[in-house]
Amino acid sequence: MISILSRLVVREMMGPFMFGLGAFTILFFSVETLGGVARMVVESKLGWHMIIVYLMNRLPQVIIFTTPMAVLLSGLMAFGRLSGDSELTALKAAGISFFRIATPGLLLCALVSLTNVYVNEKIVPRSMKKAYDIMFETQKRDPHVKALLTEPRQLKNGESQMLVCNSVDIQKQEMDGVILSYFSADKRRLREVYAQKARWDSTRRVWVLEQMMTQLFDKDGNMTQEVKSAETATAMDPSDSPDDPDTLVRREYRPEELSRAELHDRLEMLPAGQPGTKQAKKRLSYEVMFHQKLALPWTSLIFGAFAIPLGVRPQRSSRSIGLGLSLLFILVYYVLMTIGVIFGESGQLDPMLAAWLPNLIFGSVGLVLLLDATRK
Repeated sequence: MISILSRLVVREMMGPFMFGLGAFTILFFSVETLGGVARMVVESKLGWHMIIVYLMNRLPQVIIFTTPMAVLLSGLMAFGRLSGDSELTALKAAGISFFRIATPGLLLCALVSLTNVYVNEKIVPRSMKKAYDIMFETQKRDPHVKALLTEPRQLKNGESQMLVCNSVDIQKQEMDGVILSYFSADKRRLREVYAQKARWDSTRRVWVLEQMMTQLFDKDGNMTQEVKSAETATAMDPSDSPDDPDTLVRREYRPEELSRAELHDRLEMLPAGQPGTKQAKKRLSYEVMFHQKLALPWTSLIFGAFAIPLGVRPQRSSRSIGLGLSLLFILVYYVLMTIGVIFGESGQLDPMLAAWLPNLIFGSVGLVLLLDATRK
């Protein structure tokens, strides 16, 4: 009887789930992605093959967003039908509690969430990097002739380093017209190093500077010492040396392109900064995304716990009503998610709470509904 019950509930949920997954994915693609694809087609010479590759690499992230929607629709429609056809009444009359009836559905939702946790950590970052690489290909400039300006790089001694060069040649692994500026933790200029040329030493993994000049500055910004080296080449200290050539010209990855492990490493190196500054906002956005990377996959279980008891109403067995309620609750959820992200990135809400806010609200309501349905 238990095995038959489990198969009944899972079968009832799988149909609406697959329908919802397909429908919401197509809808999400049409709204979120196809506008960017149209610009790529117009502004670039990329062939349709690369456009298809771009869409396929966007698909894993889209599915992370649309599986909770499909679970919500599945719970509402499946249990709405079981309730409307009096099958729940018959099962309860046979002595089976509602919680036991709902357990296979909740386990299915938990399995979907666990799958999404894996996909969001292992597959989405790689696929998003490939998708953005293709997208930025439409705006690509020749990296061998462009000037290079890096953002401040945090060093282990607490200083920050900024690199400017006139040009960089990836094939030769050389830079021309190099200026390295060093700043203290309070943004005070400490020293500047100029080199006519820098070449990468792949054995020691350091930059070697040729015809260099070093200037030191006091706390008031006045130069106190200048050292020139016109003939010799100096290998930089590994802890001081800028990144390797490939890393230097690689674009900075967006938070959605990073796994939780990569985001954690970025946060370890990223200083907090003063409240309200660009640095502080950047760190807060990384913190919110770090927690959201885990919160979003578990939305499927939260939606399942919310939708299954809510679907137990005879008047809600209609497919159109189930779809309408799904769209309404999805809208409410993503409004709450947007509000949480905005407040989290602005520092008005703890980043962890900001990421989990909609799950906490829907999960609390779902728990109340489950307990209420179990008592009836």
